[in-house]
Amino acid sequence: MRTIQKITCLLFFLVSSYSIAQTGVNVTYYNGTNQTFNVAATGKLYFETDNLFVKTDATTTPTTIPVNIIRKITFSNVLVTTTFGDNAGNVMLYPNPGSGVIRIQSEVEEPLKTKIYSLTGQLVLQGIYQSNQDIDVSALACGLYLVQVNGLTIKFSKK
Repeated sequence: MRTIQKITCLLFFLVSSYSIAQTGVNVTYYNGTNQTFNVAATGKLYFETDNLFVKTDATTTPTTIPVNIIRKITFSNVLVTTTFGDNAGNVMLYPNPGSGVIRIQSEVEEPLKTKIYSLTGQLVLQGIYQSNQDIDVSALACGLYLVQVNGLTIKFSKK
């Protein structure tokens, strides 16, 4: 058992060197709708002519939004998360840290096959969820967890 714990810790530290810190950017439009982006440290948010450009990372094409339809832009610490792997679906977990219920949001409309592991490698919760569906984590002990969602791993802190 101790060997498994050592291997799990080693893998966690190796994977953490490839982490991507992200910041939640919420755009509220005049029609009352919202659009949320998870912008990586390699991404950017900028204005050019009469448009807002949101580039979520260094490799994606920016989303273009005309400035005249935007009511406000907010940045949210609630959406800040660390992911390991290719986040092609712009998956984010919030609130992070969380206590009772968390949600996973994805731009891809497919079931979210979710597994939550303790840092010792123990599977503590699993299920298939839809984007923005409540996931009850109230029974988990306080601490750090790794949440796997459709091949992407997200660091989660339970408070």
